[in-house]
Amino acid sequence: MTDQLAVACDLVAAAQPAACIFDFDGTLVETGTLNTDAARATLTDLGLTIPEPWLRKAPLADLTALRRRLRADLGVPLPCTDAEFVDRARAHWLARAGLVRPVAQVAALARHLASVSVPLAVASANDGQVVRASLTAVGLTGLFDTVIAREHVTRLKPAPEVYRLAAAKLSVAPHRCLAFENTDQGIAAAHAAGVPVVDVRHRAWTVEEPSGDGRASGPIA
Repeated sequence: MTDQLAVACDLVAAAQPAACIFDFDGTLVETGTLNTDAARATLTDLGLTIPEPWLRKAPLADLTALRRRLRADLGVPLPCTDAEFVDRARAHWLARAGLVRPVAQVAALARHLASVSVPLAVASANDGQVVRASLTAVGLTGLFDTVIAREHVTRLKPAPEVYRLAAAKLSVAPHRCLAFENTDQGIAAAHAAGVPVVDVRHRAWTVEEPSGDGRASGPIA
């Protein structure tokens, strides 16, 4: 066991969660530009050429917000239904799923937790088929008891629904779960659901309680 993994395991052991819930993009796996590339390809299919700088900052997961921003910023309507956009984007994403890479220390922790029978879930704003294909591509399939994706909820992060549903599917109260996230929206979603969070962006991991109080841990160098 590496020093990084040992410290992460100690942190989880101190927190004593009954289950752990992992974000997908940027937390469990490095997707790079795959989300942006899939959206760009989909928009191109629809006859739209969107400036790259705009696309990198666009709310790609929230199609209602994407439609609004396209009209407000570029004067462009999205000429398809949400379902059609998702279907096209999924196809482009799945064609390149082999390019994803695991986030090493988070993936190693997930493997360890699964090996000691801690129930695990994924809570993502991405498409469920994309999540499952990517987990398979990086060798993490089978670790997770539950995968909650965009099609399972009516409101995406920062709304708490994805975390509440993941906890319910695991049959564990939210406050007895521990989430791992890499975005402010994801952390807000977990906290709104009553789930403590580890922000994996920080060099030194701590458990951030929904009240805002953190429990200190040692650094993961």
